[in-house]
Amino acid sequence: MPVIFICLILLGLCIYFTVIYFKRTGKEINLEKKGLNIVIFVLSLISLVISLKLFWNLGVYADEYGSSPVLVCGGWFWLCMDWVRLGLLLVLCIISGFKLIKCSK
Repeated sequence: MPVIFICLILLGLCIYFTVIYFKRTGKEINLEKKGLNIVIFVLSLISLVISLKLFWNLGVYADEYGSSPVLVCGGWFWLCMDWVRLGLLLVLCIISGFKLIKCSK
């Protein structure tokens, strides 16, 4: 349940900063052209938050039961793949965010 609240807070902050950006620059928002970009950004942000929460839970489980994240993930390779997944989702979120506020000509 808290993950939903975190997603909603992050989404609200993104919308807030986008509105502030467009007010300061005086640009208009064209939702017909940016509708797909908004959907991609929101979905990538939600999947990033879910993955971060799952990774956090993995660490909590490993700490409480005296294990290690390497054992829980199944080896060093899969632990590294978890980190790569988080990094790729972060990059996707950043790129889709930049594309969302980029000027459309």
